[in-house]
Amino acid sequence: MTADNEPTTNVRLVVAYDGTGFRGLAPNPGVRTVVGELERVIEPLIGVKPDIVMSGRTDAGVHAQGQVLSFEMPDGAVDLERMQRSVNSRLGPEIVVREIVEVPPDFSARFSAIGRRYRYLVVNRPVNDPFLSRTAWWVDSSRHGPLDVDSMNAACPYLIGEHDFSSFCRRPRPRRNTDDSGGVSGGVSDEEVSLVRRIDDARWLDLGDGLLRFDIRGSAFCHQMVRSIVGFLVAVGTGKRLPGELPEVLAARDRSKAENPAPPHGLTLWQVDYEGYRPAHVL
Repeated sequence: MTADNEPTTNVRLVVAYDGTGFRGLAPNPGVRTVVGELERVIEPLIGVKPDIVMSGRTDAGVHAQGQVLSFEMPDGAVDLERMQRSVNSRLGPEIVVREIVEVPPDFSARFSAIGRRYRYLVVNRPVNDPFLSRTAWWVDSSRHGPLDVDSMNAACPYLIGEHDFSSFCRRPRPRRNTDDSGGVSGGVSDEEVSLVRRIDDARWLDLGDGLLRFDIRGSAFCHQMVRSIVGFLVAVGTGKRLPGELPEVLAARDRSKAENPAPPHGLTLWQVDYEGYRPAHVL
């Protein structure tokens, strides 16, 4: 955090990471997190602890190809190319800064974002793949049979549009009441956090040899939403659930009506969208 009235530069980073060894993205005292590691190596470079803004949090074990972060640093504190080389040499290959640029003062990794894209990998074979075991969910085809990708895709159109995704989200804790200065005044707010989200696209791709990929794009996602959707769609693929059940599950706004979330290690935050900006890593 920079001193008041000190000239600053606003910086945007596109970061990729293997989430296996981290307890999520956001700082959390006493455990290893992605932003915690970035703070640790960036602070000596810029002379202050960076107040890093995240485009969205990822849980323990979840990966990213295009996580976007932003923070302000004192003007001229360090050359950005040098910062990128230094961070990558100390944290790579677990955490890699793919892109780092100066951005306008009003840019926020979180509030300037207009959309997010996630990918989820499933290995649907009789035997797991050791080279994919950290990044894909193994669904044993000798136990469940080959997943019915057509049925899984038949359920996807029901997700498109704006819906209350309470059945597929872990409900946030109630907000604390705050006084006029923004401080906590005690008690719990009666205000419920909205779990209404807009999904623009969702589909399964059969990549061959038992490897399946789920792509989903939307304005924003609530906690465990993508993993819960994948868990339900895989249940459709095994025949446990039917595609036409999805609207009823959405309407119920009850997590017990859905399926257990898919494991975190198959999920990757692929891209964050901003007006007029296309990340360099996107093909």
